[in-house]
Amino acid sequence: MSSNSSSGSGGDDSSNNNSASVADVELQVQKPVTKSEHEMPQGTTVSYYDNIIGDFKQNENYTLGKLERMRKEAETTKSKKGSAMADAVQRTEDIRKWEDHTWNNEKLCSNLNTGKDGMTSAQASASTKEHGKNILTEKDALPWYVVFIKEMTGFFSLLLWFGSALCFLGYGIQEDKAEDQSNLYLGIVLALVVFVTGCFSYLQTSKAASLMDDFKGFIPKTAEVRRDGKDTTIPAEDVAVGDFIYVKAGSSVPADIVLFTSKEMKINNASLTGESDDLLRVCSKEGGSDVANIFEAPNVAFFGTMCTEGSGTGIVIRIGDNSVIGLIASLSQSAEKKETPLSMEIERFILIISAVAITLGVTFFLFGVAYGYDYITNLVFAIGIIVANVPEGLLCTVTVSLALTAQRMAKKNVLVKNLESVETLGSTSCICSDKTGTLTQNKMTLSGMFVDRKTVDCSVNYQIFN
Repeated sequence: MSSNSSSGSGGDDSSNNNSASVADVELQVQKPVTKSEHEMPQGTTVSYYDNIIGDFKQNENYTLGKLERMRKEAETTKSKKGSAMADAVQRTEDIRKWEDHTWNNEKLCSNLNTGKDGMTSAQASASTKEHGKNILTEKDALPWYVVFIKEMTGFFSLLLWFGSALCFLGYGIQEDKAEDQSNLYLGIVLALVVFVTGCFSYLQTSKAASLMDDFKGFIPKTAEVRRDGKDTTIPAEDVAVGDFIYVKAGSSVPADIVLFTSKEMKINNASLTGESDDLLRVCSKEGGSDVANIFEAPNVAFFGTMCTEGSGTGIVIRIGDNSVIGLIASLSQSAEKKETPLSMEIERFILIISAVAITLGVTFFLFGVAYGYDYITNLVFAIGIIVANVPEGLLCTVTVSLALTAQRMAKKNVLVKNLESVETLGSTSCICSDKTGTLTQNKMTLSGMFVDRKTVDCSVNYQIFN
């Protein structure tokens, strides 16, 4: 009997074996040998299989040696890139070590200098000075004009700008301006191509909203707290660590809280975990949970999640950038940007084209001088050769193709924030998923059976099968 399922734990044993074998591999290894390099065995069957095993071991040693070199290069590169990403990852991993939810109510209130009657205004002010405002700090964004200039001055765009400048230069120094204005027209066309495609690319990029805007949608505007012994409604950004919070159905949780009471309270953690099922929140009279992992604890509600049913009360333990969603936002903003395969190929192509164009231009200029032509005529001719080797339509073609693909993906609710990433996605050969439900329907269904020495296709109903 077979079934369709997703697995995220395979390969652990093999990875351990490989890591143990890599230590025994010498850095200087030979290239792999293929079967074709061996003649057909002339001796016994044993020697034949010895040759096959020898080839396999040699190929395996070559592969393991290559992986070892790649690992060392990755570690070296990682150490040079700074610790911003590493710090964000470590802070996110430390969430699993939080223990606030395991403390009983008395210990929690004592550590946070609060109680079921809430804090005073003075205590709340002191807490805000210590922990900051309950807001998500946005990373400094580039001004729109800087982004626009970057779109206009890409590596390929600079080549076309250079070609346009050469055209204007050639038109300026030529003697027959009235009779031949082709350089002038070509320079204008090149400049317009770069400008129009740059504007097009900028408009497509600007459609992708800021990353922090996605997280701001999870933040409620107000929160119900108990201050100075009175229930009051305050702006969510004024919530402080230690505040006594009220949460009811239909409202978003304004901070990470440990629940004191819950009445059939259900929380939807889709904004954090991606799971659409509502989770029942349960808390004991004394407080505290036996579950060490805070993500699995039933007495915790996280900042930005939605209360779908019931109501509850609790104490704020984390706010703003120190909350779970704040740490995730910080991790997302600290992600290292790598050059896409398309940009690397374009850069390599431009270097080759530039070298060929300049070489041809200089060569023909020298030939012209050798044959006795005047320098102005030779220079205009050399500029024409250089510009002729510039692929004027390639930038426009690439930009329009990627933009059209991005628009088709947008119709399927896929937001493309970088046009070049479209090509990267198209060249992807493997997508690794952390759990069932991310790329599948989170359902285990029967796909086939072997009954009475017959194979039965279970992808359709039994009535249809008959």
